[in-house]
Amino acid sequence: MTKAIAVVAHYDDAVIWAGGAIRRTHALGWDWMIVCTCAVEPSRRGYFLESCDALGARGVALEFVDHPDGGPFSRNAREALCAAVREAARSAAPDWVFTHSLDRDGEYGPHPNHSEAAEAIASLAGEGILRVSQIAHFAYRKMYGVPDLGPVARSEASHYLQLDYDELRWKAEWCGKANDVEMSDPTLGKNTWLRRLGWPCPNPEAFTGTGLRLPAPFVGQ
Repeated sequence: MTKAIAVVAHYDDAVIWAGGAIRRTHALGWDWMIVCTCAVEPSRRGYFLESCDALGARGVALEFVDHPDGGPFSRNAREALCAAVREAARSAAPDWVFTHSLDRDGEYGPHPNHSEAAEAIASLAGEGILRVSQIAHFAYRKMYGVPDLGPVARSEASHYLQLDYDELRWKAEWCGKANDVEMSDPTLGKNTWLRRLGWPCPNPEAFTGTGLRLPAPFVGQ
């Protein structure tokens, strides 16, 4: 059995950046664990665990601080976060690891929590717990470089997964549920970026990594 783990920063990141890939490979028999580093607020934590159930994955909800401002690890302790991710990765014993981009611009622009998750995985590779060739980073960019448009696959990604209609419909439904979570949060005052971020949901999904050789159904270039 192929084992995989996704380490993401936020409650909806696994769905947005790799939901189609997780759903399809689970149907092919892959065993998935999804780790969310910033799952504190109840409605977001609830969405995360429900989406994991829908994907057939085990969900691990950590409680580090969601902080869109400041640098990586400016509000979360590096060693504590890395230790929590290390424990999850060891228990999963994954063949493949999926996480955020290490590029400065990330998936749609810099986000310190995304960088924290990616750097935690990089630290495990540095310790020899993971091989670099096991790690698939999300590979997206802003469409035409315009912030108000949704993200699209990077042309230099090493692997793609084209979603079919049913997969995209499923992903769009869960992106809509994430939008509802944001809109119901009184601290946001009904101000959410998800409408622009999730529509259209990124399709194809795209991944890259050093020496990465993902098996079918992923298509390499």
